[in-house]
Amino acid sequence: MKKLNIYTIFALLLMTRSVAVYAQEYVPVIQEGNVWNTLDVTVSMYNTYYNNVNWFSGDTIINDVRYAKLMGTTDGDAPHLFSLLREDNGKVWERLNNQREILLYDFTANVGDTIWCGPWAGEYHYNIVDSISIEHIGGINRKKFWFGLEYGWFGTAAAEIWIEGIGSDLGLLYSGSASISGAYYNTLCFHQNDELIWQNPNYDDCTFDAVGENIGVKMVLYPNPTKGTIKIEAENIQNVSIYNYFGEIIFETETSGNTFEYDFSDKKSGLYIIKVRMFDGSEFTGRIVKQ
Repeated sequence: MKKLNIYTIFALLLMTRSVAVYAQEYVPVIQEGNVWNTLDVTVSMYNTYYNNVNWFSGDTIINDVRYAKLMGTTDGDAPHLFSLLREDNGKVWERLNNQREILLYDFTANVGDTIWCGPWAGEYHYNIVDSISIEHIGGINRKKFWFGLEYGWFGTAAAEIWIEGIGSDLGLLYSGSASISGAYYNTLCFHQNDELIWQNPNYDDCTFDAVGENIGVKMVLYPNPTKGTIKIEAENIQNVSIYNYFGEIIFETETSGNTFEYDFSDKKSGLYIIKVRMFDGSEFTGRIVKQ
């Protein structure tokens, strides 16, 4: 009987701790002192890289609605107004130049919900919440939303992650952009009141140095993401192998020349691994997102 009581108390303590974690007060995105460093890349044969820094500074009232001013600079240019945002009951909205509002975030969403968010929201651009976790970031517990989760031989990957109070790992203004073509965005890091709160684990710094990125390029793979045909450009291609995210080979061929094309039109959406071997024995690996 005593043993049962001990287990009961232990279980209640665990439940109380769980409730305390999930009852964490909502952390707003719009706060003075928040600073985002974002990488903006225009995708082409040779990519073009831009470093954006954004922060909130003051507000304005339009049609009786109060918006926070998101200021910013690109590669150190003069600060200017990037956008107007407002936050209401866990949702973040952006006012566009055409005076239309779009939903950027819905931190009230539940697992399984479909969220039409971001400037590309439409028939093919939406987020489905796969999972929600709690992570201790910047000294507090924050909800973490996972979208486009894939579990495979290469590990677990998410097309996009939202962090309460921070926004998307694709950039504050670029939620829902994981499947667009011609460009991609990544939040490099997030500061609050000059303190580093979150560093993107895929980058070592808050600024991306593109110097030398295209020097000595051995393989070029584009467009990425794609809805159809991709083009591989490399010197003296001998073999091309394509794997799905589970490590299963779906295509392999011997070839020759400096270019190779492959049509993904009949393949399901997801991440694919491209391996290319050259006649000199060198090998290169790239990743393609099929929309």
